[in-house]
Amino acid sequence: MNRQVGSGGAGLRSMNARDVLAALHGSDEARTVADLAGEVRLTRPTVEAALAELVQMGWVQEVPPEAVPNRAGRRARRFRFHAAAGLLMGVDVGPHAVTCLISDLAGAVVHSEEERYDDHGDAATAWAVIRAVVERALDAVSATRVLATTVGVPAVVGPDGVIAYSVVVPGWLRAGIPSLISSSFPSDATFFDNDVKLATLAEAEWGGLRDARHAIFLLAGRQIGAGLIVNGELTRGANGAAGEIGGLDSVDWASAPVGLTDSFDPPLAIEQIFERAAEADPAAVGAVAVFARDIAEGVAALALTVDPEVVVVAGEAVLAGDAFLVPLRRALSSLCLSTPRIEPTSLGTRAVALGALARSLEHVRDAVLELPRP
Repeated sequence: MNRQVGSGGAGLRSMNARDVLAALHGSDEARTVADLAGEVRLTRPTVEAALAELVQMGWVQEVPPEAVPNRAGRRARRFRFHAAAGLLMGVDVGPHAVTCLISDLAGAVVHSEEERYDDHGDAATAWAVIRAVVERALDAVSATRVLATTVGVPAVVGPDGVIAYSVVVPGWLRAGIPSLISSSFPSDATFFDNDVKLATLAEAEWGGLRDARHAIFLLAGRQIGAGLIVNGELTRGANGAAGEIGGLDSVDWASAPVGLTDSFDPPLAIEQIFERAAEADPAAVGAVAVFARDIAEGVAALALTVDPEVVVVAGEAVLAGDAFLVPLRRALSSLCLSTPRIEPTSLGTRAVALGALARSLEHVRDAVLELPRP
């Protein structure tokens, strides 16, 4: 475990401290020395020495002893992970909205900011909104050090974290928005990742994919994309493009949202169509059913590859409820060998930003605290 970000380890004593810290980081409650000694299988003096080191480094706090009625004598000392020792930031830089979440080092959100905008192709407008949202979020929290920031972008991001290309907002890359983000906001480390893959991470960390071994995350609405969970892990592929089946013209993912909005005269906003479908408006119900069938072939191709137990759906399509989920399930049943469960996300519209927080938290666990993987 590092004494400072980027410094070397400190030998056996730090190995013991790492084990103690891992036990505290994974617990919501304060722990006694005896509790920790039993869990990490170290002697009480060794645990006490590790705790002293961790308190000095700022990663652990000693909390007041727990009062025990009618019990005399010295009360047991208790310790907990100091989640407020730093901050994490997750930013969803979407083509129509920017969301910024700030959390403590346990992943608990302490502040959020969001702003919508229309001209998603205009890089200057996008950068102005990104900067305003992030600066408001940072101003709202204390001057605590931001240890990691992850930014979700509608682009293919390679294993090295470099943005390869974007079909949705190519002008942002030409204008150097990623470089502006990296250089403009205070953070010890800044990462970029594909927005849908980050949303998949969020579902695996806190949502409907938490216990799934094989699953698909489907973003459906203005934007359509998919993330894959295989053997309990997010699958990225050799070039970061796993799940990008929308690149095939035959699956209709690029044209389906346009076809949905253009099926009304005058055209309606996509949110309105899904909301009307949820209210059983006949025209909207029919149009949403066609939309579900249009994207089902791509979902089925992924399902036949991964054989998932569940497909979790997010995006504006969730607003339609069963008016979207039922025809999607029906279409998949005719295309797949076995039909997976189809469930709406429990994370709402913040899935990408939450996934960005999960990625920042992963960095702190691995590179800063050097905790063993769960």
